[in-house]
Order: sequence, then structure tokens, then C-alpha cells
Amino acid sequence: MLGTTAGAAAAPAVAGIDRAAVASAPALAGAPEQLGPGPAGPVIDAARLMGCDVDVLQRLVASNPPVGQWIIVVVASSTATAGTLAIATVQAGRWACTLERTVAQVGRQGVRPYLQRRSGDGTTPGGIFALGIVSTPQGPITFFGNSSDPGALGPYRRIQSGDCYGANPNTPGYGHWRIDTKACAGDDELLATNVQAYEHAVLIGANTEPNVSGDAAGEIPYASAIFLHRTTYDAGAVPRPTSGCVSIPHEQLVTALRTIDPALSPQFAIGTRTDLLATPARPALPVR
Repeated sequence: MLGTTAGAAAAPAVAGIDRAAVASAPALAGAPEQLGPGPAGPVIDAARLMGCDVDVLQRLVASNPPVGQWIIVVVASSTATAGTLAIATVQAGRWACTLERTVAQVGRQGVRPYLQRRSGDGTTPGGIFALGIVSTPQGPITFFGNSSDPGALGPYRRIQSGDCYGANPNTPGYGHWRIDTKACAGDDELLATNVQAYEHAVLIGANTEPNVSGDAAGEIPYASAIFLHRTTYDAGAVPRPTSGCVSIPHEQLVTALRTIDPALSPQFAIGTRTDLLATPARPALPVR
């Protein structure tokens, strides 16, 4: 065979496989990159926060900087059935107290951490919750009531006959709104029958749609029908604790509906002052 040694195969030629790589141009350094803290957030000015707990607000803001509104419910102890509610809101780049602390009623068995709570145990879920959203025949809502819309900053449903909020654990309706004039029974709430309490209401996002735990067999029913609503009173004009909701007087409730703004990503913070002050801050980004 011409040009070869007997018994040896000619190696196929592969372009560039046995040559060192050569850079086509010198490497250039990129622009400096800052991974540390971003621009300063809204100013926390104590003078504009009279009536709100500045220390608690600072801790909550550090835990979730994008939130522009906090609805803060504080109880003295986990067994207390009353506490206070206040709302702090970002306005023109500064935090302001838009609803000063007012007396609030909570569950007749106090406040219990959300994951330790069970439907029907008479406690208000403790923790941090977004606004709840529930599907209704008119579309998704957060605000509703037996009285006309007082000026809520989001879709409001005037309660109609048959409006039922499901609260029977481990049934398909648990944690969902339906129209039902015949089978709204057991723990379910026929909303039109609670005229005073549900004069107006705001859905607190504890175990709400789209992922409701407890609306199928075997799931844990943590919470259903947890609202901010109007305080009710006994025959002696003494405020009643709730079955798990948070309630405040009429005037303050109207102010709340006119203040709570879904565009600000509001969050409810519910617990003892000690618990809320222990809310972990969001970790700082690394710097390189």
C-alpha cells in the first residue's frame, strides 16, 4: 500500500483537534456589579407613625421590604381574646399610620400559630398573611358585606341570598364561596344571616384560594372564613370575641376598607408583640 505502513490505519484528519485554543481578542473586565443593599426604601418617620407601633413596623418592613402596607394585630398573650389593630401605609415615600391602634377582638380561645390551628378550635391564626382572594359569581373578590360598598379599594360584593362560605372540613366546598340556599349548613356560613358582623368584611389570606388545605379528604383544615369584620356586642354592650376572625368597631372598619389597598401588597401580621418583634429580617444580599 502506498504511503502507509502495513498493519497501521491512517488517522482521520479533524480540523483543530490537536491545536491549542487561541483567543481572538484580549479578555476585558466587565462593569462593576453591586450585589449589596439596593436603594433605600420608604422612610420610617416616628412623627408620622403616632398611633402605630414603630418598633414592630420596623421589624415587619425588614422582613419583607416590597410590602407597602401592614395591618398589625397585636395581643398581649396567646390566650387573650382582645388586642389592637393598626394600619401603616406607604404614602409619598414615607410610612404613615393610616389607622391608629383601635381595640380589636380575636378568637374566643385566643391566637394560635397557623400551622398549629384547626378549623373550629376558636382561635385566630397567628402569623403573616396576604389579603385573601376568593372566587364568586361576580369574579374574584377580597371585600364584601351586607351593606353597600363604603369605598373599598378593590372589587366589593354586596352579599346576596344564598351566598355561602364553605367551612365544613374535608368537603369540596371548604374554603370556597358558593351560592347555596339549601345545603349551607354545619360549619358553613350563610353570610346574609350575620347582618351586623358582616356589615363589611375583608378576607384574611389564611388558607385561601387557590390552594385550600382541607377541601379534600385527608387534608389538614387549617382555617376557613377568617375575616376582618365588624365587632358584635352582647346585651350589656360588651364586645364579643370571635370564632377565629378579627373584629373592630364600625367606624374603624369603614376606614380600613377605604385604606387597605391591594396595589400595595398588604400583609396582615397577627400575634403577640414579642412574636412580631421576632419576625426574621430578609437576609442581606452578598457583596462582591
